[in-house]
Amino acid sequence: MVNRKLFDEIVSRTGLAPIIGPGTVQRALHAAGVSPELAQTQDYLRALPELRVRMAIYLEPTMLEQRVRQIEAHLKHIAE
Repeated sequence: MVNRKLFDEIVSRTGLAPIIGPGTVQRALHAAGVSPELAQTQDYLRALPELRVRMAIYLEPTMLEQRVRQIEAHLKHIAE
């Protein structure tokens, strides 16, 4: 994985259990047409709608929106 640190940061910010988070992020990236092994900041931003859908399975709406905003803010900060 090219950017393992970024992947781990996104997984952490989802708030999902360690056994669920990595697979959820990987599936969201795949659904957005991105290889998790090559994903960069802009790829995660593009996959964010897919990630939101998958996170909604596990999180209450208020927590979901908070987590998605945190992920988006983090990614935009990195992209600057």
